[in-house]
Amino acid sequence: MAVLDGQGTFSEQWLSAGEKKIVPVPAGNRTDGSLGRRITEGCRTAGADAVLVMRPSAGAAAPADRLPPTDPVLVALSPPLLLAAANLEGAVLFSGPGYALVAGTSAFLTGAAPEGVDQARARFARYARAAVRKWPVLESTARSFPPGHIAWKNPRDVLEATATGQQLALMRDVAAGRCTGAEFAVGWLDARRRSQQRGERVRDPLETLLDRVFSLLEDYSIDPQFKEPDDLSDDELKNAVIELLRKAE
Repeated sequence: MAVLDGQGTFSEQWLSAGEKKIVPVPAGNRTDGSLGRRITEGCRTAGADAVLVMRPSAGAAAPADRLPPTDPVLVALSPPLLLAAANLEGAVLFSGPGYALVAGTSAFLTGAAPEGVDQARARFARYARAAVRKWPVLESTARSFPPGHIAWKNPRDVLEATATGQQLALMRDVAAGRCTGAEFAVGWLDARRRSQQRGERVRDPLETLLDRVFSLLEDYSIDPQFKEPDDLSDDELKNAVIELLRKAE
């Protein structure tokens, strides 16, 4: 299946297979470490063992070079350029200076756009406003890929049925003693992943609140047999969450 159509853009047939989504991301005059990481991590999470490097020209792609995802050659390449996962789960289209389009399945975008589809689109819109004088095309690109969700600011704004809403519900449950620390940690981290995959967005002060909970869980061991002396205990985790909720609500 061809990744690009005759116009040099992602083909509808390829995008519809696996319900792929598109995320615009900042880029300079050449590929850099940021774009390199996106294709590398996208291949890793999508299970691709190689990157196909193609030069789109006259609406078609020339024969592809097959490289390992971590090959340093992927950095400092000039556009036009297509970097595709060997299993075609995702790709990075770098048509010209200023931006690139990252497209792929949810598995690919978990690595290629770990900030989430909507968060990445919102960040690109801010970048486009700042860099539009240098690259005027950024403005129309940002309009073509708007965020699909409102960015929630406070816990009271979040819909209960969302994954972000489940994160907050689990925080209230552990604070009230309705679940153990381990149950909270497993459920909260799973809800965080689903929130990112769905493109749910948050902004301060809610963003800071959720980031602090994530930091707490980095210091908490879900499996008791791997608990280290400096790790948070269940009571310490519970009390920290209570304090965060008190300040937020």
